Amino acid sequence: MTSAITDLAHRLRPLVFRLYHQVRRQTPQLTLTLTQGSVLSELVNGGPRRMSALAEFERVKLPSMTDVVGRLERLGLATRRPDPADGRAVLVEVTDEGLRFYAELVTAREEFLRERLIAMDDTDRAAIEAALPALAKLLVDAKKEALISDER
Repeated sequence: MTSAITDLAHRLRPLVFRLYHQVRRQTPQLTLTLTQGSVLSELVNGGPRRMSALAEFERVKLPSMTDVVGRLERLGLATRRPDPADGRAVLVEVTDEGLRFYAELVTAREEFLRERLIAMDDTDRAAIEAALPALAKLLVDAKKEALISDER
């Protein structure tokens, strides 16, 4: 059984990586890094966050997160404001431009995938749909989930 699981992991890893890489390369992204894109996604989907929480979420040092947020600010996608609960802390939040950009990015990426799904036969599409719940279970990250629930 362990050998079969090892083989499955060996075959799955490059497929997942190449699919994401292809989707990312074929859609507009303003040359966002993976971390910048991840932070933008977290701000869009999870609301404002403290800089320290974003750094912990992304598993980077606070100065690195400051650079990431600075880039998002320069692009007009995010902004900082004082945390009303603690004036010494800063909250980072997505801007209207960031929401617009993120929506366009998601639409473009879903269109990219839709075009490829249309080219498949019904059996292949059904197999992908049937695999979605199992694939979603691969994404469980207890530390990130705990950080998100602690902030909400």
